[in-house]
Parts: sequence; structure tokens; C-alpha cells
Amino acid sequence: MKTMELSAAAPATRRRCIVYVLVFGIALINYWDRAVLSIAIPVLTREFHLSTVTAGYLLSAFVLTYAIAQLPAGIVLDWVGTRRAGAGSLAVWSVATALTAYATGVVNLFLTRLLLGLGESVTMPLTARAVREWAPVRERGFAQAFVHSGLPVGTAIASIVVGATVGALGWRTAFVLSGAIGLLWAVIWFAVYREPLTCRWLATPERELILADRPAVPANAAANPLRGLGRLLKNRTMWGLFLTQGCVNYANYFLLSWLPSYFIHAYGININGSGQATGIVYFSAAILMICFGVVSDRVTRRYRVESGKRRYVVAALALGGSVIGLTPLLSSHVAQLTVMAISTGCVLSVFANNVSLANDLLDDPRYVGTAVGWLQLGGNLFGLAAPVATGYIVAHTGGYSAAFGVAGALLLAGALTAITMTRRPVSGL
Repeated sequence: MKTMELSAAAPATRRRCIVYVLVFGIALINYWDRAVLSIAIPVLTREFHLSTVTAGYLLSAFVLTYAIAQLPAGIVLDWVGTRRAGAGSLAVWSVATALTAYATGVVNLFLTRLLLGLGESVTMPLTARAVREWAPVRERGFAQAFVHSGLPVGTAIASIVVGATVGALGWRTAFVLSGAIGLLWAVIWFAVYREPLTCRWLATPERELILADRPAVPANAAANPLRGLGRLLKNRTMWGLFLTQGCVNYANYFLLSWLPSYFIHAYGININGSGQATGIVYFSAAILMICFGVVSDRVTRRYRVESGKRRYVVAALALGGSVIGLTPLLSSHVAQLTVMAISTGCVLSVFANNVSLANDLLDDPRYVGTAVGWLQLGGNLFGLAAPVATGYIVAHTGGYSAAFGVAGALLLAGALTAITMTRRPVSGL
């Protein structure tokens, strides 16, 4: 009731949306910079004489450091804070993206992708922590969905813009321009972002609304992420969230890494046409993500967030995403694009809702970065395998049907894990 009273008393200001847009921008640039290589890989394959398997390893390279660094990144985030971690990580991965333009062979490309993964490792824990800091409890699902919709929007815009840039100015120019955008956003982020308690441009009524219904944290209690991690690893719910994230992230990386190449292979189109088709899929997915986020908040509004009812939304979305396995069975390109858009929207919405579920169940906000870093470690251990496994599957079968089937099966497994293993709060840290 306290939240409702504050909402009624507060003026109609939503300045917290400034922060939502800032975090949305980080998510957008994150997936833009991941997608540049996927879009340019047909050109690089010809220039550097890459096999399908080598291309798969190259596409998967950034996930290696990204996965390994997830947990340390979450711990560092909880120590240094959202503002500094966000600006620093964005600067690192933007430099890595720009440096890719100067690669002279596979080794150089591989090294810049490793640096990209290291820089990007903070992003998902960062978005979760920023939403925990700025979103009112009953707005958390929408806020997480909105900022995560930057992921498909970034992929969609990159697919169109980078595809056109590669065609007109070459792949090296595309990497330089992408890196410059990220560096500019890092400056904006550091200049604007503050926590609600210290933010001068935030009105007091809205600050009270944001901070209402938060669990109490002992005064002057400093976070001890290493101790918190030990407690997290003993919790069944965290293992359930970990496995769900992994099953879904396999499908995510499969789509992100290989969808442009699939369109060229299956549709017989050039790189610009592939970029446009990929853009359609990801723009549609972004719209679906926001809609699913609103539905998630409405479904869970009748319950206390710590009851974990959002797991039903996570499971339903994973189940919806599993239709991706049917894609090769469809003869119509329009039907394939429709199924891909629905599945991609569901897959990316699982991330937003799984992170929201972790936020719901975690009673101590000081350890959000560490908890989401753990989820992301699971997600990216599975994600690391997707581009490489797909490369081998395509090389041995001559097509993508089995690769789509594997992604669909893992999404079904993720739905089952969400229902059975994420029932209880994560408390006592």
C-alpha cells in the first residue's frame, strides 16, 4: 500500500526513464558490437579464406573471455559501483571493436574478440543492478524488458547499418564507426548516471517511490561479494536460474552468430539482404520483449515478488521460444521469419525475466552483480558452445536443420528447469 500512496502523492514525473534509456543504450551497443562480426563474416571468410569450422571458432571467441569473466565482473561491479563499472567496461569493448578494423589475419581477429568479451562481461550484471537501483518494485519486469530490448534493437540496427556500411565502405570502416559510438556513450553514461539517493536531478517524491518496498539493508553494511558468492553457490534456486540461463543462451548465441549466414545460405541473398532479414527478426523481437515485460508485471502483481511466481512467465517464454526448432520444416520464407521473430522475442525475454526473477528472489540488493554474474556464467558456458557446435553441424550435415533442432530442445529443457528449481527465495546472504 505504501507504493500506491506514494504514487498518488508524487507529481507526474518519470525521470527514472532517463536511466532506463541510458541502460538501454548500453545494451544496444553491446549487441551491436557483437553482431558486427556476424554480419561481416561472409566477407571475412572470403578475404582470409576461412572454413566454416574456423568461422565458428572466431564467432565464439569473444564468448570465451565473456564467460570466464562473468563472475569476476559481477563481483567487481558490486565493489566499484554501477557508474564507474559501466563507463569502464563500455570503453574497453569499444576500443576492442575499433581495433578489429586493423586485423591482418585470424590471430588478430581472435585477440580483438577476446578483448571484446572481457569488456562486455560487465553488461548483464550492470543492467540488473541499475534496474534494481532505479526501478520501483512493481515496475521491475517492464524496466528489465525495456533495457534488454536494446539487445535485439542493437542487433537489428547493426544488421541494416553495418550490412550497408560493409557493402559501401568495407568491413574495416564498419568496425571503426561501431567503436566510436560506444566511446561516446561511455562519456555520456559517466556524466549522467548516479544512484537515486545521490542524484540531484531526481525529485524527492519520485525518489521515495523508487526506494519504497525495498528490503532493509543494515546501516553502514559493506558488501562482501566473495562471502555472498559462497552462500549463492549453496542455494538450489541459484542453480536453477543458472541452468535456465544456459539453456536459453545457447539458442540466443546460435541466432546471433549464424542467422545472417543462414539467410544467405537458405534464401540465396547477398549480405545487404541478409542484414535486412535479420533486422526484421530483431526489430520484431524488441517489440515483443516490451509487451512480454508488461505482461510479466501484470501476472505477478497479485503476488509478493519474493514468492517467485515470475518463474511461470520464464517457463512459458522458454516454451514459446522452442518453436525455433520447427523453422527448417517451413517452406515459406514469410512463415520462417515470423517464427524466428516470435522465438527470438521469447528467448531474449527469458533473459529479462530470469534476471527479474533473480532480483525478486534475492533479498539483499548489495549482491545483485554477483548473483547475475553467476547466472551469466551459466548462460555463457552454454553460449560458448553454440557457434562452434553449429559450425560442426553445418559442416557435417550440409544444412542448418539439426542446429535449429538442438536450440529448440535446449529451450524445452530451460522451461522445465525454471518450473522445478526456482521456487524459493535467495536469503541469508
